[in-house]
Amino acid sequence: MGRRYRLPARRRLTRAETAGAVGVGAILVFALVGVAAGILIDRLLDFDDTLDAGGEWDEGGGVETRWY
Repeated sequence: MGRRYRLPARRRLTRAETAGAVGVGAILVFALVGVAAGILIDRLLDFDDTLDAGGEWDEGGGVETRWY
């Protein structure tokens, strides 16, 4: 039979590598939580009603006349 090749042994991560991996994981988790919170707040609050205090104040001119 032929030779059997062993796979190289996996080395353990150093303390710095572990800290880096944990840091990247924490950033990803916080980003995901931020996106989820933003979507939830956007769904719960209707900012059009908040900004439009008292009806159609641009008299039907649409969005463009609002800024002129």
